[in-house]
Amino acid sequence: MFDSAEIDIPCPQCGHKTKKTVGWIKTHHHHVCGCGFRVDLDADELLAGLGQVGKTLDNLRRTVGKIE
Repeated sequence: MFDSAEIDIPCPQCGHKTKKTVGWIKTHHHHVCGCGFRVDLDADELLAGLGQVGKTLDNLRRTVGKIE
């Protein structure tokens, strides 16, 4: 559901932000910034956060359904 959503990956070295999709982050362990700095990615942390977002959206849908 979130694979096409874009996330900014900030470089701690130069501050540049690179947009990557959630789907891309799921399949990569790091990103190399244009300045050459390697940014390690924690896909597990991202997926845990997305799981929480999904649960929140499900609760919102149920609540809206009760109102209608």
